Amino acid sequence: MARLTRWSPIEDLMAIWPRNLLARPWPDGGVTMEWSPRCDVSETEAEVLIQAELPGVEQKDMEVTVRDSVLYLKGEKRTAKKEEENGRSHSERFSGSFERALAIPDNVDEAKIEARLRDGVLEIHLPKITPTIPAAKKVEIKTA
Repeated sequence: MARLTRWSPIEDLMAIWPRNLLARPWPDGGVTMEWSPRCDVSETEAEVLIQAELPGVEQKDMEVTVRDSVLYLKGEKRTAKKEEENGRSHSERFSGSFERALAIPDNVDEAKIEARLRDGVLEIHLPKITPTIPAAKKVEIKTA
């Protein structure tokens, strides 16, 4: 039986995109890649949840801020310096600083946003404001 899957042109583009297109020359002759954490965003009636993959990034090396209805995720992934005496080494792991900006809905209570780092995943909980319906007020009608 054939299986239907939703086509994603962005995923197709990323599959053929040259990975070294974003590479920058490094002083020792190598290259370094720019990177940004991948994020999942989900929404319920009560909150918006952002989950960012940040394996190897320590809590002290990241910052989450909110300004003008935009959530900013900044930080740095550090790697230990590896010294080889009689050999060579090659590393494909990303390191360096990163920044990600995500627009948040107007109905989020910015004062109650919380973030937790667990097992390399940063969960940012954005609780929604509970809309309040004002009580009806009877207006007195006066005679002229």
